[in-house]
Amino acid sequence: MLPPRPPSICRACWKGPFAVQLGIFESPIVEAKSVDHLNSPATGGYMYRVSPTALLLRAAFGCLWSRFLVQRCQKHSWEIQWLTRFKLGIRIGRGSREMDLKVLIDDVCVVYDLNIYTTLDDPAQAWISQRPRLTDVGSSRTLYLAKACINVCMHAHERCLGISPRPSDALPPPQPTRLVDCSKPTYPRIVLSNGTRRIYAALSYVWGESQPHRTTKSNLSSYITGIDPVTLPQTIRDAIHVTHQLGIYFLWVDSLCIIQDSQVDKYRELASMRDIYRYAYLTIDAASAKRASDGFLQDRPPLNPVVVLPFICPLSFANPPSAVGTLYVAYKNAQIKDVGTSNVVATMTGQRAWCLQEMLMSTRSLVFTSHTVQLRCQTATQNIGWTPHNYAYDVDRLPDAVFRPVSPVKHGSEEWREIRRVWHSIVDDYSGRSLSYSADKLVACAGIADMFAQVLGSNHLVGLWHDDFLVHDLLWEVHSDQPGPPRPKRYRAPSWSWASVDAEVKCHAHTAPFEVLLKVVRSTITLEDDAFPFGPVIDGSLILRACLFECKLVDSDPFSKPYLSISGSSRSVYKPNLHTVRISPSFDSIDDSDI
Repeated sequence: MLPPRPPSICRACWKGPFAVQLGIFESPIVEAKSVDHLNSPATGGYMYRVSPTALLLRAAFGCLWSRFLVQRCQKHSWEIQWLTRFKLGIRIGRGSREMDLKVLIDDVCVVYDLNIYTTLDDPAQAWISQRPRLTDVGSSRTLYLAKACINVCMHAHERCLGISPRPSDALPPPQPTRLVDCSKPTYPRIVLSNGTRRIYAALSYVWGESQPHRTTKSNLSSYITGIDPVTLPQTIRDAIHVTHQLGIYFLWVDSLCIIQDSQVDKYRELASMRDIYRYAYLTIDAASAKRASDGFLQDRPPLNPVVVLPFICPLSFANPPSAVGTLYVAYKNAQIKDVGTSNVVATMTGQRAWCLQEMLMSTRSLVFTSHTVQLRCQTATQNIGWTPHNYAYDVDRLPDAVFRPVSPVKHGSEEWREIRRVWHSIVDDYSGRSLSYSADKLVACAGIADMFAQVLGSNHLVGLWHDDFLVHDLLWEVHSDQPGPPRPKRYRAPSWSWASVDAEVKCHAHTAPFEVLLKVVRSTITLEDDAFPFGPVIDGSLILRACLFECKLVDSDPFSKPYLSISGSSRSVYKPNLHTVRISPSFDSIDDSDI
């Protein structure tokens, strides 16, 4: 027997879809595979039929469910006609994820981007696992839940365990030179590691402004004694609070743990960025802060549901037959397109070049987004507190081999090629991010380049790799409509490297098959500082032995870009000669922005 019907739902819907809990406990809905929907219809969920007239009348008389379906049809520009004889086939249920809602009308999906959740004190909580997203991101409750999620990652995630340091490792993980002691949040201080093994968190954030609090040669000794928190920007104070609440007590912050007016100390510490984020217990990602003074622990706006529906709880010993709970239906991507990179509208840290390697090199990150707080690790990204998360806006992970390069991956193997493909996707992303100082183009990705160099077993060559596939790395182009690639006034990299331009680039090494008709004879670079092998360069050259083809620059169509028309190939009547070509920045008379 059904419990009493609430006035917000019509009698037919109460006895139909609501009596079977909207089909969310049935098998997941699988959409039709064929174009005509006749040979391979959709399956799963709960199916019922209703005439368009009945659906519109139920909506007009106040049925929330019918009104919701009509609105979703209108959203998809699907007009429901009155007085038609056919009946609509409505299939409702869950999609590929456990707590998402999907609705098909005549096998056409009209609901696919919605999550369902309920509150912890609602009778439906025993069956609906997701909760409202947390808005008090800096509260003790939220950070307690975050700590519980971190513990699960540390001890139960097989993939994360596989890349964690092990007692059997030949050498203990390296330590940062300096850390901020957060054991007394009201009186933090800098401590020297001196090789002592400490568990620490690392902060990833956007400076966005001058940092008058930064560590210098003159204030280092006083900072070792203690730092007045009032002098620190809010983002760093928030990070100290989070670190202390999580029971970690030590924090690495670049502006405090690097002597900012010492070039020697900067290069030494920047050369260790790979290890600093790789071996941090946790990275605190201040993704919502535009600048250091903003902070990131402000309360977030609550999530507004699209519709609130009653939920008939299944019979159990815990609930009487008449138990009716509440089901909240909300967009998956409401204020959520700020989780990271590539296919995502980036957060503040997602727009900054420095923050990309900090995210990728971290084994786990606590990400304070504009809408809630999330834990991101090698296994998954989840909102803290079992709240709805849009998996479509997740971020790619680095291959596990990059984190544990016991030895380089076999050269030329499928795994090796995949790791190279990942590097090219990182270049695509990184090149489109912003840098306050153009000269940092190579410095800000030095840590991630260091990781890839170990696993590829290849020498780094200003953003490229000196191996048999170097010619593939040369296949990049500026991904913009600018007339020529903007280059920095001061030399930063040879023109054949993507690091030589201040623009977003696109790598094409893996986009299409091609035949290599050239050979690398020699490549050289001159580092600015030999102690920083992935840092700035002052010179570079590349000598290729290549087939030359007669070609013509075609620029006849005002509506399309110019292109090169090649008039011969190695398999045609035209037989190219082999010549040695030297590409070097020493040819100052050549304006390579016009090439």
